[in-house]
Amino acid sequence: MYFYYSRISTIGQNSSRQLANFKTHGHVTASNVFIDKIQGNIPFFERPEAVKLFEAVTSANGLNKTIVIDSIDRLGRNLIDILKTIEVFSANGINVKSLKEGFETLINGKENPMAKMVCSVMGSIAEMERNRIKERQTEGIIIAKAEGKFKGRKVGSVQSKQRLLERHPIIMQKLKKGFSVRNVAEITASSTTTVMKVKKALAL
Repeated sequence: MYFYYSRISTIGQNSSRQLANFKTHGHVTASNVFIDKIQGNIPFFERPEAVKLFEAVTSANGLNKTIVIDSIDRLGRNLIDILKTIEVFSANGINVKSLKEGFETLINGKENPMAKMVCSVMGSIAEMERNRIKERQTEGIIIAKAEGKFKGRKVGSVQSKQRLLERHPIIMQKLKKGFSVRNVAEITASSTTTVMKVKKALAL
């Protein structure tokens, strides 16, 4: 069972090339194609069509479910987000196939050793990326403080409930359907602490 995911930027881009590649792969219909018109720096599970895709795939009957993408960067430009997305799919028995890279994460329901190796390399790169971001943030704060521009976060301030729910739409959906905190954490590869925060925000 195949599902197709495409992401294009909202400006100056269309999905015709990606759709053409999909059609050479298999049966493409309006019901199994999901297209997000959104910038790539938005995390995968905060994209409206991506959320619909995940819901459709996890709700579909049968085994050997595969999400086909034109290239791995359609999942996100941030390596950390790409790895997290693949982790969530694998945890739910969903294979991801990239036509450009010839990349499949599962073979007969089991982790593809080659894909696992590639993910490990990507994970190392992601760790380096996180460290660079932290260093840049620290340097930026030091400079801002020296120039009297840095105010920092207000003591005791917290993330708004609305923003929390916007960031975790799948967790919200699963909780509303009656899934337990532990089950939702396993399905979404999230911590139970995060799931509990969303549950509290929903007042369930």
